[in-house]
Amino acid sequence: MKQLLEKWGKGIGIYLALMIVFPFVMPDEYYRSVGIIIGLHAIVTIGLCLLMGLAGQISLGQAAFWGLGAYTSAVLTTKYGLSPFVGLVASAIVPGLFAFLLGRAIAGLQGYYLAMATLAFGYIVQIGITEWEPVTGGASGMISIPQVPFFGDSELSMYYLIWALVTCVLLFSLNLMHSRVGRAFRAIHKSEIAATSMGVDVRKFKLNAFVVSGMFAGISGGLYAHYMGILDPQPFGLHESIKFLTMVVIGGMTSIWGALIGTVLIGFISEGLILLSEVIPGLQGDVDTIVFGGILVLIVMFMPEGLVPRIRSAYEKAQAKKAKETAAKTQSGERVERKAAT
Repeated sequence: MKQLLEKWGKGIGIYLALMIVFPFVMPDEYYRSVGIIIGLHAIVTIGLCLLMGLAGQISLGQAAFWGLGAYTSAVLTTKYGLSPFVGLVASAIVPGLFAFLLGRAIAGLQGYYLAMATLAFGYIVQIGITEWEPVTGGASGMISIPQVPFFGDSELSMYYLIWALVTCVLLFSLNLMHSRVGRAFRAIHKSEIAATSMGVDVRKFKLNAFVVSGMFAGISGGLYAHYMGILDPQPFGLHESIKFLTMVVIGGMTSIWGALIGTVLIGFISEGLILLSEVIPGLQGDVDTIVFGGILVLIVMFMPEGLVPRIRSAYEKAQAKKAKETAAKTQSGERVERKAAT
């Protein structure tokens, strides 16, 4: 943790300040709701960043784990009367179990085959939720899902609960990124053959990445269910998986901070499109899918490393140039002083 604070202390401080101040700068309930949804998405995308950016595993079914977590907690609390906190624990365990089984089944797949396998898993989960009507309510969904009793049931208390969890996930992921496990993930990402030759258990670490990302998505889904109070299968399909993917890619797949910033950007773009569609009727429909697809294509074409790594690279180059200029001025001054002395 000490090393983490030394490296990211300033960034963490700015993040915490913005997170705490936001509800007071934007006191309207609508903007707090937007902040809550962005926080829920951030938990999913940070897990997806660990899976894709570090371990190099493509996933087009992350919304399925999100849905599994949401329905697990909703079913346990509405049909069996359990506490929402028990439901939230289960919402992490059940998707983690499904991620373990999926990871074991597709451990040998790579590239397009891996993407298609996760895509198929997403469709299977969505169809299963829709068709298992006695438990999930089918296409009609579920209602009367209880709120999480965290200092009342206000938007503000839910906002801080979710962003406290985002902070825990962020710190855990930053620490993991710079640990032995993170180094193993990066080795697998660069070359599985080279990683194996260095003694890395590739199948084990790929499986761990799937499980962690699935659990993050699941607990976010559980919180989503309790925040919304109602559920239906529609938000847990391919459209949402593509949205999560866009958030990670735009921010930078290899950067945990990039996943967070990409989520915030896409979250506000989504809300902007919703508000714009109320003014311009022609924008109603799947315009957000078109916009996100366009953003994804442009990022891949012109900024494949993502926004945050590009900014960091530019900053490091500027610092190196400044240091070089300072060194040159110092050397020039020393030469002048030597000449004056002689």
